[in-house]
Amino acid sequence: MTTDATPAAAVRFVFLLWIGFNLLVSALVVLIPLRMTDLGFGVDSIAIVVGAAGIGGVISAEPIGRLAGRFGAVRMYRYGLVALAGFFITLGTLDNLVVLVLVQGAIGVCVASVRIGSQMVVRNRIADARRGRVHATQGAISRGANFVAPVLAGFAWERLRPEWSFAVPVLAAMALLMAAGTLAVRPTPQTRAGRTATPLSTILRYTGGLILFNASRSGRMLLLPLLGLGLGLSPARIGLLVGLTSATDVLVSPISGVLMDSRGRLFTIVPAFTLMSLGFIILASASGGWMLIIAAAVLGLGNGFSSGLFLTLGTDLAPQGGEGPFLGRFGAFTDIGRLIGPFMVGTLGATLGLGAAALALAVVTLIGLAVIVIFVGETRPTAVAA
Repeated sequence: MTTDATPAAAVRFVFLLWIGFNLLVSALVVLIPLRMTDLGFGVDSIAIVVGAAGIGGVISAEPIGRLAGRFGAVRMYRYGLVALAGFFITLGTLDNLVVLVLVQGAIGVCVASVRIGSQMVVRNRIADARRGRVHATQGAISRGANFVAPVLAGFAWERLRPEWSFAVPVLAAMALLMAAGTLAVRPTPQTRAGRTATPLSTILRYTGGLILFNASRSGRMLLLPLLGLGLGLSPARIGLLVGLTSATDVLVSPISGVLMDSRGRLFTIVPAFTLMSLGFIILASASGGWMLIIAAAVLGLGNGFSSGLFLTLGTDLAPQGGEGPFLGRFGAFTDIGRLIGPFMVGTLGATLGLGAAALALAVVTLIGLAVIVIFVGETRPTAVAA
């Protein structure tokens, strides 16, 4: 753990690389469908390519964690971003489906490298008293990039040659990398998977509640537009609805970090999960556009209070000397929720209706809160030490 004051260079390094990383990842949300549609691929092929990144990240997470300890988290963070930029620009030159899948899988490996590297840098270089604020700011950066990068990528695709729409985000990311400067590399030997690694049962105990919350977060982004369509809202109004939940999300994000550091992690976990559950209950009873607007705002507030929560809890709980493998497993397990949420909405929505799906997500969220309070508790370093 780090208890001394945090050098400004470490904070700058973490944030600038994180901005560059999120610009690239968020731009791909638009660029992959545009590129593949332009090449004549169908929706099924696009889905396969997009999904390859998640598979690559899950498979590589634990080995990446061990490598981060061996070669240094700073190197893993920096070179993960460089490799991501290289694969990113390569996507703009490919037209073979198999190669596109392989490159996208490699991008998933790079994403795991950057995420784990950043968490280990924060763990080892950022003062414990500032950890929550740093991770919450990372969460806010990710949310902001989700707004800005797709718009800029789409504009570049229309106004410039398609190849430039891949090049511009890379140039921006590399400029940020250069501006970030350097940090000294401090390799930390990591435990291997096996008897010395964190047991799988412990990982499941730590991540169970977060998996359920991730299911709720991913489910809300599917529920909102579906309910809007069901109530006869226009595409423009549905877009504004989704934008509203994202805007309130971003506005609340800074509060999350302050609360996590000053009062403890549970002071953000409880309102985040409670507001999210309340938002789903409002969604289930929505009979008009105004009710959807209120539900979208409440859901955004709940998600905003969780800004940086996953990163912070992972960093808090990682064992000394085993941070890398632990964070790899931790991230891989929490990502499972991203798959569960849309599946729940689709299955329950088709059989029982979207209102039932919203109520189910409300229950899932509350169960997730109970799991964290009972099986994890407060993880703030000063609280744990006490």
